[in-house]
Amino acid sequence: MSHPQDVFPPVMPVEGKTFSLFGKSQTTHGYYELIRNLADDILLKYGKEETVLELIRRYSKKKHLLRKISNGSKNPEPISQIIRILNRSLSDYTLNVEAHLQSLSILKFRDRRLYTSREQHHLYMLEAELTNRLYRDEFKKATKKIALLPHCLRDLTVNCKSAPDEFDYQCKKCSKNCFLNHSGQILQENNIDAYIWRTADIKKKLKEAIQTNHTFGILGIACIPELVSGMRMCVKYGIPVVGIPLDANRCIRWMGDFYPNSINLEQLEKLIT
Repeated sequence: MSHPQDVFPPVMPVEGKTFSLFGKSQTTHGYYELIRNLADDILLKYGKEETVLELIRRYSKKKHLLRKISNGSKNPEPISQIIRILNRSLSDYTLNVEAHLQSLSILKFRDRRLYTSREQHHLYMLEAELTNRLYRDEFKKATKKIALLPHCLRDLTVNCKSAPDEFDYQCKKCSKNCFLNHSGQILQENNIDAYIWRTADIKKKLKEAIQTNHTFGILGIACIPELVSGMRMCVKYGIPVVGIPLDANRCIRWMGDFYPNSINLEQLEKLIT
């Protein structure tokens, strides 16, 4: 079922601690069109999704090397070419990274996600797009599908009435302006069980699916570093995974408090239908 845009909650451009998919626009549609086009071009030059994903995963931890590449090192290696392409194209979406990194205290040094550099953000944006392409069909064929949604998508103007079931918290549709509510409706119409991820044990859920002869797929929604981390974990356990990034990173982990956030519901619907 396709939903007209006017039934979705209002979306205003938001600024994140390190990224915003609005860039300099009033919507995030331009970002999704751009990342698709970049993925097409990069795959045309450097191989299939598996090849480029392996390259990204191998180099994305090498923060200092990526910075050297971005500062003009004329290295002909594919990863150097890719990071320069991404930096030229995606910098409007990661304007606040350097200021954020400079503000971090040494006490937070162990939190690698908080220390995600601009180049890593760009690689993760591409990785999420390629992971969706690689696993979307397998995810859609799974007989048991769940979605893990972040608590920061709730409507902050009301008292959230979400409550736990046997797996994790579920939205109770207490606000028409809540992105958890609207995401959950889209997911439910596509036979995907939606949960607000707080305490869920994914490995336990996978074992239950296997024991009941189900194939199991996961859809994630999170800020870009968290989304890619979750996608990698699913791939490690053989779970077909897809995901949608938050429009910006605005939760307590990044900002010290929760601020209103959103996702592109049209892109979510396109991903799963």
